[in-house]
Parts: sequence; C-alpha cells; structure tokens
Amino acid sequence: MKFLKHFKNNIEMLKNSSIKRKILEELRKGRTVSGDYLASKLGVSRVAIWKHIRELKELGYGIIADKKGYRLVHEPRKPYPWEIDIPSYYLKKTTSTMEVAKKLAEKGEKSFTVIIAEEQIQGRGKLKKKWQSKPGGLYFSIILRPKIRLVDVENLVPLLSSAILDTLKKLGIEGNANDKGEIFVNGKKIGGILIEAKGEIDIVEYVIVGIGINVNNEVTYLSATSLKKELGREVDLLEFSKNILSAILDTLRRNFN
Repeated sequence: MKFLKHFKNNIEMLKNSSIKRKILEELRKGRTVSGDYLASKLGVSRVAIWKHIRELKELGYGIIADKKGYRLVHEPRKPYPWEIDIPSYYLKKTTSTMEVAKKLAEKGEKSFTVIIAEEQIQGRGKLKKKWQSKPGGLYFSIILRPKIRLVDVENLVPLLSSAILDTLKKLGIEGNANDKGEIFVNGKKIGGILIEAKGEIDIVEYVIVGIGINVNNEVTYLSATSLKKELGREVDLLEFSKNILSAILDTLRRNFN
C-alpha cells in the first residue's frame, strides 16, 4: 500500500494506486479472477497482486480467495484516492486535515489537491472551536494557490457554501448558510467551512480550505444534524464524496484557475 509517513501524529496516509484501481476494475466484473490473470493483465508479479489484495481487505473490501482466485463480495464505499478521479490523499485517522494540508502546501503540493480523513482527533472550526469528526462523516481540506489578495480570501466562503447547498439539494435536502461558512438544515448545523491562508497583503502563497459534513456519523449535540438523520437512511459516502468534491472543485477552478 502506498503510504506517506512524513507527518507526526498522522497515521497511514494513502495515495492513489493504479494497481488497486485496476484490480478492482477486474473484480467488479462479478467473476472470480485468478492471481495469475491479474498479474499478467497488470504487468506485475503474483506477489505484488497478493500484497495489494491483502491491503484492500485491510481497508474494508470484502474479497474472498479460493483455489480459483479472488472474488469481490462487498465494498467499503469510502473515498479512497483510487476511487475518485481527483488528486488526493486519505488518512484513516489524523489530527486535522488542515494541518496535513498546510505541511503539504509548504512542501510545494500542487493546487486543488484534496486531503481526506476518515476521522480527526483534533478537528476544528472557526475560532479554534472543536469540530467532532467521528467515522462516517466527510472531512477534507483542499490546497489552493489562487492569485488573489489576502483580504479577498473570505470571498471563497459564499462560493463554497453555494456548491455545498446545491449538492444537498440534489439529495432532497434544503439548507442555508451564514457568512461564517456554517451550513444548516432545519435550523441545525450539518457542516462548516474553515479557510486559512498564508501570504502577503497583495498576494497569497497558498490557501487551505477545510470542509466538514455530517453524513452517517453520530452527532451528539442537539444543535447538530446529519444527512442520515435528515433522510432517515444511510447515505452512500463514496457517491456523496464524489458529488460534493466535483461541485466544489468545479466552482473553484471556474473562479481561480
């Protein structure tokens, strides 16, 4: 599994894997596939296939192995990098995607790269307020390098809010946002936007956009809600992630490419 381990207090940062993507493409055809076939098809060794299969199983993919080969019986439906067509990293657990994104930005990571976490142990919102980030929600940060003044960074908030609300509307959920970047449904908070930037007065070096959405995660505050609560059912986290990331990145590219 391709992990990056350069960040203190972060655990197993996954990056895109063309091998995993191709293995899953073959397994999703609904048949049992031999290791020899996969090795030949992908141009790698049988041992490499075995290692990737093992790692996929560790990440929640239900893959059954028998004498005939491998068969996929269920999937975790999580936004792993090989599941989405977006430059991204994925962490099972981290302090905060904002902190990881900042470190990557300082190292020169390109604009529009997304850092997604399954769980944050130090997630935060405006004014350093704690943001509960339990598994089942969607928590991510985006690295941007727009040619704008530092004072204009806050103009991102209404653009991002609109993209989020449009995505919720496609699920049949009507929401609203305030000028702080907080997203509400039926008067309860379902998500939020946090923006931090580094640069000079007349130009920014980089901007980090952090977004958290309560999807299937447990919410304990009476003032909060989730997509699961509002819809009365589990939401496909992978599909929702693809939709909202596409809407947000399209909006950002149109305005800041």
